[in-house]
Amino acid sequence: MDGIVRAALDSGAPIDVTSHPALWGGKMRGTDATLVAVGNDDYERATDEGHACSLTQANLIQLLSAIGRETIDIFYFRVRRMAEEFQISGALQALELAKQEGHIRFIGLCCDGPPFGTLGAWQFHDAFESLLVPRNHYDKEAYDTLSPLARERRVGIVTSRPLNWGGGASFTDTPEHWRLRNLTQSFYGQTLAQAVIADLARDHPVLVGVRSPQEIEQAVTCVSNSQPTGLTAMLQPFIDSLNATSGAP
Repeated sequence: MDGIVRAALDSGAPIDVTSHPALWGGKMRGTDATLVAVGNDDYERATDEGHACSLTQANLIQLLSAIGRETIDIFYFRVRRMAEEFQISGALQALELAKQEGHIRFIGLCCDGPPFGTLGAWQFHDAFESLLVPRNHYDKEAYDTLSPLARERRVGIVTSRPLNWGGGASFTDTPEHWRLRNLTQSFYGQTLAQAVIADLARDHPVLVGVRSPQEIEQAVTCVSNSQPTGLTAMLQPFIDSLNATSGAP
């Protein structure tokens, strides 16, 4: 684990500690790494605005305690579904207060469900400085739904799940859809997975899941490479395979 932490720090990229804040944060104390986290969805069970505020404050306190810092650089408000207005208002009240007190530098909005749930929360609240939204070459619905409002409000966009094509199908982990030879074959000096990330990164920063120092190095390297033509044609067999499995047209 020390190796992957060191590689992440050496990359200079922002690091998402959501999956295990105590582990990541504990090994990064005393560093100036840019840390990012996505909040939980406890506010969805709040019974009133004050309750939603308290639940969100508790989530933030737990996070800051785990990472051993007084401030998280970017804290994303997670939206999984349509929530009650009092739940959203209470949660955002907690985040705004935390920002005023210096515990959050930037407040972001994370789409973690149907995009219209996120859009509904966003239309009446202009508290966000960044949007974290799924986007890949197979599923662009959330991005296409939310990116126009992000541009209108001059909110920065970060895309996620570049290699997860929905329905549990992972570009790297599902052998029934992706053949190993296609993932590892050279595509103008890159693997196909690296080319996919590089193509998406031309428009916006991309949040990439990694499991080893080598994957960190590959992700950082591929973003700096120029993107050749022909990627869409290369991906079409994978898209056709998923459509055939899901029954999509």
